[in-house]
Amino acid sequence: MKLLYEANPFGISKDQKGFGVMVTLTFQPQKERCMKYIGMDAHSSICVFCVMDEHGVEVDEATIETNGRLLVEYVRSIEGKKKLVFEESELSQWLYELLHDEVDELIVCNPVANREYKKAKSDKLDARRLAKLLRGGFLTPVYHSGSARERFRSLMSGYQSLVEEATRLKNRYKSLFRKEGNNVKGKALYNDESLLEGFERSDFKFVGERTFELLQQMELQRLAYVKEIKRVSKGFKEVRWLKTIPGIADIQASKIVAQVIDPHRFPNKYKYYSYCGLARHGRSSAGKPCGSIKGHGNRALKCVYKMAAHSALRGDNGLRRYHDRLCAKGVNEGDAYNAVCRKIAAISLSLWKHERRYDDQLIDNPLK
Repeated sequence: MKLLYEANPFGISKDQKGFGVMVTLTFQPQKERCMKYIGMDAHSSICVFCVMDEHGVEVDEATIETNGRLLVEYVRSIEGKKKLVFEESELSQWLYELLHDEVDELIVCNPVANREYKKAKSDKLDARRLAKLLRGGFLTPVYHSGSARERFRSLMSGYQSLVEEATRLKNRYKSLFRKEGNNVKGKALYNDESLLEGFERSDFKFVGERTFELLQQMELQRLAYVKEIKRVSKGFKEVRWLKTIPGIADIQASKIVAQVIDPHRFPNKYKYYSYCGLARHGRSSAGKPCGSIKGHGNRALKCVYKMAAHSALRGDNGLRRYHDRLCAKGVNEGDAYNAVCRKIAAISLSLWKHERRYDDQLIDNPLK
């Protein structure tokens, strides 16, 4: 490309002095160095792309079938350096592993943090907004690594879904007995089929029999999941260290590994508390505090540490004594319990980072 212009650096016109200089400047195309910001709105059937350049100009848009080969071909066809963004979803892990080597930077962003930008809704608008937010640096990324630990998360997610479905089914089954004034309690309710003979109404008995059969089948599936989880978790040495913490066994340790993936992505325990939903965030106005709110956190990890604290406090261990010391100082029961939850979370992160077993001394003397 050539640009011709007349230079007159002295501010004197040609008519006055009779001279002018014609300068020829040659510029090389910069396509290979120009950054492209690519927003992708991903769905199970199609993916909608919007591509912007460094100046915010939309240079391309496309709708591509959700097919690995076609998506890779399209991304490769975009010239220059590339940054790609899409929102966390069921497709995000597959898309990350498929496309992270095709671009200079890939961000999987948190859709909850972006919801305030979604007023008008369409696939093209979503892709365009993502590209704009990527260019401006306003996105909150979601961690992905494509590692075996991340793939382990799918197995743990399937187990958790099964447990939640079984819990809902047990609640419905128990409600049948309450409807007839039979307040049966304990695990025997879900294991003793003869209790169904006590129903006076035939419809309750029929529903109860079918529900009981489903519960037995779901328990067999749960045991199969547990067996597979134990087999796969043997490949992750950190599971052995996490299981030494009071209140944490095979399943809970596996959940921690599947959700955290890499403990070094948390620079300190406070960041980890926030990630686990174990911290409250203060609010202020005009320089004065005005309460606090719960932040968004990982519900699976929050449940792990809440259950671990509950189990640990029923035993005789350092965590129980730590809880009792707090209560003796005037800390209320709820705050002491939450402190134990955070203590277990901090210890689990520390043990994983330092590759060592649990010791009661870590409660008062944490690892650096």
